[in-house]
Amino acid sequence: MNNQVMSNHERRKLLRFYCSIPSELVELEGKNNLVEGATVLDFSNEGLRLSVNFVEPSPGSTTEVMLYIPHKQLITSLTGQVIWSKHVKNKMEIGLKIKEIEKQGTKDVLDWVFPRWLEKEKKIRDGLFII
Repeated sequence: MNNQVMSNHERRKLLRFYCSIPSELVELEGKNNLVEGATVLDFSNEGLRLSVNFVEPSPGSTTEVMLYIPHKQLITSLTGQVIWSKHVKNKMEIGLKIKEIEKQGTKDVLDWVFPRWLEKEKKIRDGLFII
Protein backbone atom coordinates (compact mmCIF):
# COMPACT_ATOMS: atom_id res chain seq x y z
CA MET A 1 0.00 0.00 0.00
CA ASN A 2 1.25 3.47 -0.84
CA ASN A 3 2.45 5.26 2.32
CA GLN A 4 0.71 8.46 1.25
CA VAL A 5 -2.72 6.81 1.40
CA MET A 6 -2.02 4.72 4.46
CA SER A 7 -4.00 6.11 7.38
CA ASN A 8 -2.45 6.93 10.75
CA HIS A 9 -4.47 4.07 12.23
CA GLU A 10 -2.77 1.57 9.91
CA ARG A 11 0.73 2.81 10.85
CA ARG A 12 0.24 2.64 14.60
CA LYS A 13 2.20 0.08 16.56
CA LEU A 14 0.18 0.38 19.78
CA LEU A 15 -3.51 0.17 20.50
CA ARG A 16 -5.13 3.58 20.92
CA PHE A 17 -7.93 3.89 23.48
CA TYR A 18 -10.72 6.34 22.67
CA CYS A 19 -11.65 8.41 25.72
CA SER A 20 -12.67 11.82 26.97
CA ILE A 21 -10.23 13.02 29.62
CA PRO A 22 -10.45 16.62 30.87
CA SER A 23 -7.09 18.31 30.42
CA GLU A 24 -5.29 21.61 30.28
CA LEU A 25 -2.57 22.78 27.96
CA VAL A 26 -0.23 24.56 30.39
CA GLU A 27 2.78 25.26 28.18
CA LEU A 28 3.23 25.42 24.44
CA GLU A 29 6.28 26.41 22.40
CA GLY A 30 7.98 27.81 25.52
CA LYS A 31 5.03 30.01 26.51
CA ASN A 32 4.43 29.39 30.22
CA ASN A 33 1.25 30.14 32.14
CA LEU A 34 -0.89 29.15 29.19
CA VAL A 35 -4.00 27.54 30.58
CA GLU A 36 -6.19 26.33 27.76
CA GLY A 37 -8.98 23.86 28.43
CA ALA A 38 -8.57 20.70 26.41
CA THR A 39 -9.86 17.15 26.11
CA VAL A 40 -7.83 14.01 25.43
CA LEU A 41 -9.76 12.13 22.72
CA ASP A 42 -7.57 9.03 22.59
CA PHE A 43 -4.52 7.74 24.40
CA SER A 44 -1.79 5.11 23.99
CA ASN A 45 1.53 4.40 25.69
CA GLU A 46 3.30 6.57 23.11
CA GLY A 47 0.89 9.35 22.22
CA LEU A 48 -2.49 11.02 22.40
CA ARG A 49 -4.95 13.12 20.42
CA LEU A 50 -5.97 16.36 22.09
CA SER A 51 -8.84 18.73 21.25
CA VAL A 52 -8.38 22.44 22.08
CA ASN A 53 -10.21 25.66 21.22
CA PHE A 54 -7.79 28.47 20.41
CA VAL A 55 -4.32 27.05 19.93
CA GLU A 56 -2.56 26.21 16.67
CA PRO A 57 0.86 24.72 17.46
CA SER A 58 3.69 24.15 15.03
CA PRO A 59 4.70 20.55 14.31
CA GLY A 60 7.78 19.68 16.34
CA SER A 61 6.95 22.10 19.15
CA THR A 62 6.91 20.95 22.76
CA THR A 63 3.88 21.16 25.03
CA GLU A 64 3.00 20.33 28.61
CA VAL A 65 -0.44 18.90 29.37
CA MET A 66 -2.17 18.23 32.69
CA LEU A 67 -4.60 15.28 32.69
CA TYR A 68 -7.42 15.03 35.22
CA ILE A 69 -8.48 11.41 35.72
CA PRO A 70 -12.22 11.41 36.49
CA HIS A 71 -13.57 9.55 39.50
CA LYS A 72 -10.05 8.86 40.80
CA GLN A 73 -9.16 12.42 41.78
CA LEU A 74 -5.78 12.01 40.09
CA ILE A 75 -3.77 14.56 38.18
CA THR A 76 -0.81 13.68 36.01
CA SER A 77 1.29 15.81 33.70
CA LEU A 78 3.12 14.94 30.54
CA THR A 79 5.40 16.58 28.05
CA GLY A 80 4.80 15.87 24.40
CA GLN A 81 5.97 16.80 20.94
CA VAL A 82 3.39 18.05 18.45
CA ILE A 83 3.36 15.65 15.49
CA TRP A 84 0.36 17.08 13.63
CA SER A 85 -2.58 19.45 14.05
CA LYS A 86 -5.78 20.04 12.09
CA HIS A 87 -9.07 21.92 12.34
CA VAL A 88 -12.07 19.72 13.22
CA LYS A 89 -15.53 21.18 13.93
CA ASN A 90 -14.37 24.66 15.03
CA LYS A 91 -11.65 23.19 17.25
CA MET A 92 -8.07 22.18 16.80
CA GLU A 93 -7.01 18.55 17.16
CA ILE A 94 -3.38 17.95 18.03
CA GLY A 95 -1.44 14.70 17.79
CA LEU A 96 1.20 14.47 20.51
CA LYS A 97 4.04 12.00 20.90
CA ILE A 98 4.62 11.56 24.62
CA LYS A 99 8.18 12.48 25.54
CA GLU A 100 7.92 12.35 29.33
CA ILE A 101 5.27 11.08 31.73
CA GLU A 102 5.50 9.44 35.12
CA LYS A 103 5.25 5.67 34.84
CA GLN A 104 2.39 5.73 37.36
CA GLY A 105 0.68 8.44 35.27
CA THR A 106 0.52 6.19 32.21
CA LYS A 107 -0.77 3.32 34.35
CA ASP A 108 -3.45 5.54 35.94
CA VAL A 109 -4.70 6.75 32.56
CA LEU A 110 -4.75 3.28 31.01
CA ASP A 111 -6.41 1.78 34.11
CA TRP A 112 -9.20 4.34 33.70
CA VAL A 113 -9.69 4.21 29.90
CA PHE A 114 -9.24 0.48 29.23
CA PRO A 115 -12.41 -0.83 30.94
CA ARG A 116 -14.52 1.86 29.22
CA TRP A 117 -12.94 1.07 25.85
CA LEU A 118 -13.51 -2.65 26.39
CA GLU A 119 -17.18 -2.07 27.28
CA LYS A 120 -17.71 0.05 24.15
CA GLU A 121 -15.98 -2.53 21.93
CA LYS A 122 -18.23 -5.26 23.33
CA LYS A 123 -21.33 -3.15 22.59
CA ILE A 124 -20.10 -2.55 19.04
CA ARG A 125 -19.47 -6.28 18.58
CA ASP A 126 -22.92 -7.12 19.95
CA GLY A 127 -24.57 -4.53 17.70
CA LEU A 128 -25.69 -2.37 20.63
CA PHE A 129 -23.50 0.60 19.72
CA ILE A 130 -23.29 2.05 16.23
CA ILE A 131 -20.23 3.95 15.05
